[in-house]
Amino acid sequence: MIRRLIGVGGLAVASAIASLFLAAPAFAGSVDPGFTTVPTVSAQAQEANAGFLAYAPPPAGGVDAMCLVDTGVNVNPDIQHAIVSATAVDGGSGADVDPGAHGTLMAMTAGADGHGMWGAWPLIHIVSVRAAGPPPAGQPAEFAFSDYTLGIEECLDEPSSYRIRVINLSFAAPLVPDGQESDEFEYQVDEADALGVAIVAAAGNSPGDEQDPADEAGVLGVGAVDSSGDFCSFSATVNVPLFAPGCDLDFADPSTDAPDCCGNGSSQASAFVAAVLTALISYDPSLSYSAAEQLLVSTASYDRLNVTAAFDAAGLSSIVAAGNAAIPSSPAAVLPAAPSAPAPYSPTTSSAPRLKVRAASWAAGRLHLSVSGLSSGDRLRVRLRYRRGAPRSVWANKSSVVLRTARPTEVLVWLWSATAQLSGPVTVRVS
Repeated sequence: MIRRLIGVGGLAVASAIASLFLAAPAFAGSVDPGFTTVPTVSAQAQEANAGFLAYAPPPAGGVDAMCLVDTGVNVNPDIQHAIVSATAVDGGSGADVDPGAHGTLMAMTAGADGHGMWGAWPLIHIVSVRAAGPPPAGQPAEFAFSDYTLGIEECLDEPSSYRIRVINLSFAAPLVPDGQESDEFEYQVDEADALGVAIVAAAGNSPGDEQDPADEAGVLGVGAVDSSGDFCSFSATVNVPLFAPGCDLDFADPSTDAPDCCGNGSSQASAFVAAVLTALISYDPSLSYSAAEQLLVSTASYDRLNVTAAFDAAGLSSIVAAGNAAIPSSPAAVLPAAPSAPAPYSPTTSSAPRLKVRAASWAAGRLHLSVSGLSSGDRLRVRLRYRRGAPRSVWANKSSVVLRTARPTEVLVWLWSATAQLSGPVTVRVS
């Protein structure tokens, strides 16, 4: 597997062997402790003509969710209302494993509600999926190309009650996936398309061509521009279909939630667009994700995101007007120094039953799976992995399951209630 590492503000060599690199979040951090108040309209919202969205009334049909595939999330006052689930592809904690709390900052960019900063759409629901594994002490979290695929798969396996309409991948790198990795990614993108779910990705923090996974078919890549609409110096610009605010941004420290400024990265541009796309679909549920994406692209000013224009073109001028009318006339005072952040959100309950896989065998094209620990109302989530081809996931509500399938090399089993993960995954080899 070919891996690469992106360091803050540029490329960093991970080893002397050029093929052994890992992908890191597309975030170029820079802070200036100059803020004493939280602006009523953030710098990024002003640039994207999106100030109304932070104050818009709730959608009549309810709020849809964005699935954030990243480094995990730690709940702070700005996003406590938004996080509805926090899980991980490795079955561990959904807490943020990045020293810079990249995933937490992306959640804030999408949905912060004014404690330390304003996100694009504070009403948004966020399902966090940690795709990055815990890094060595003091090192940034890193991603392999296969993590993109696993993250998308995890999002699509989340309960339908979350109403996920958009998946955001705020990390990028000049990766060259091998044939199997490419096929598996394409399979998950097709699955998302079939379910009506958009995929948005950061174009990358390296000038030149759009990077993976943003340059894959079926993914909306987002580059970064400044408050004047000029390209951020670090942003990919070639073959990028849409640009959004990504440098000199208003933001808050993800650990303390204290207001700050000057965040930089195509990561933030991607998270901002993903939140806007989720909002647009929520306010007009008749829109397919592809139609909503087209609205964002077609109304952009020289490829620069113009949220008001997109909402107007969708017939949602009343939402724009209501939001603009509700914008306060003066900035909000900074809250007192924030205490330690609340514990990371996790749907896991300590009193949950322990899942046990009694047997997993395959014969004549059928997998036979037997478990214990399943109570009334619980469900099994089963992920099948194969030597070749894309993984497959299914749900079941019985302790004994028979599935018609090619022979899997590995089976992962979780136990879920109606809305929460109770235990797992339990990984078994098939006999």
